[in-house]
Amino acid sequence: MSGVLIRDYAKWLAVFLVYPIGGFLGRLIANPADGFVFAFIAAAVAGAIIGLAQWLALGRHVSVMPWVGATALGLGASFVIVQAIGATSSTAAPVIGLVTGLGVGIAQSLLRSDRIPMAAIWIPTMGIAWAIAWVVTTSIGVQAEAGWPVVGLSGSLTAQVLTGVVLVAIGRRRVQPAFA
Repeated sequence: MSGVLIRDYAKWLAVFLVYPIGGFLGRLIANPADGFVFAFIAAAVAGAIIGLAQWLALGRHVSVMPWVGATALGLGASFVIVQAIGATSSTAAPVIGLVTGLGVGIAQSLLRSDRIPMAAIWIPTMGIAWAIAWVVTTSIGVQAEAGWPVVGLSGSLTAQVLTGVVLVAIGRRRVQPAFA
């Protein structure tokens, strides 16, 4: 792996540190158990914080406000869907992660960036990575019933490792010479 890809992967990986901060601040501002509007607000706050950290890690190859806004709206809307379908228990962790990951992946895919793979790759990557991340988070004892809009530290590390592998694979493909 080239030095640039290692540096980019390390920056992307470091984003895992902000998930718990975003989740805590989102819950501090609005309790998702108080209804759909509050669920949206809690998750949108977390999404904005995660989106800002991702934007920094991506090397600012997209405009900050659209990226942060898309991440916030994607997480907010998908977390409301999670609440609406009643997927709020630890046994529903894969559903929580799949729905919220897909929501964020779809929203982010609407933006053009040479750092994010095409939608057909990014959307399922986010859904799968976040589903696995929620399983990891709940497996160490974090209760989804508490209404956290995002995974904890162990889950966020998992999500960033998995999505980072895809980003590096795409990046590696771009730097290889094309054969005619």
